[in-house]
Amino acid sequence: MALIDTIKSIVETEVENTPYFLVDVVQGERSKKIQVLLDGDEGIPISQCSRISRAISKVVDEDDFEADPFILEVSSPGADMPLKNQRQYPKHIGRKLEIETHQGVQTIKLLEVREAGLLGEPQVGKKKKKEEVEPVEIPFSEIVKSTVVLSFK
Repeated sequence: MALIDTIKSIVETEVENTPYFLVDVVQGERSKKIQVLLDGDEGIPISQCSRISRAISKVVDEDDFEADPFILEVSSPGADMPLKNQRQYPKHIGRKLEIETHQGVQTIKLLEVREAGLLGEPQVGKKKKKEEVEPVEIPFSEIVKSTVVLSFK
């Protein structure tokens, strides 16, 4: 089993029956860093990242992967990282998301997360106070990339 697959398997075992989940395992093409990105339904504390890091290190140190030395980083995805797991969306209800679909890019205010996709209020220029905007549904199958729009107001 390849190193990345082993790491994914360890993490999946460690987060089973917890509110935490694996978002992604990223191996740098040129760097010697492997990033394990974790999240939780209400975020993930650093203590959980540390626990999972130790579990990965223990298995990797004991097994012979014949891999070059690498740096292991276990953390939550940063605010600027794209959302990759459907479980990441609910905690962003009420926030603006930039959604890239196969039809183009749009910005929505996330109203609801449904089994098949998202319900959001399109964010288009300045609107008059009385002007109603019809919510749009975006199926998960159409989402290429989505990121939280950071606001510094």
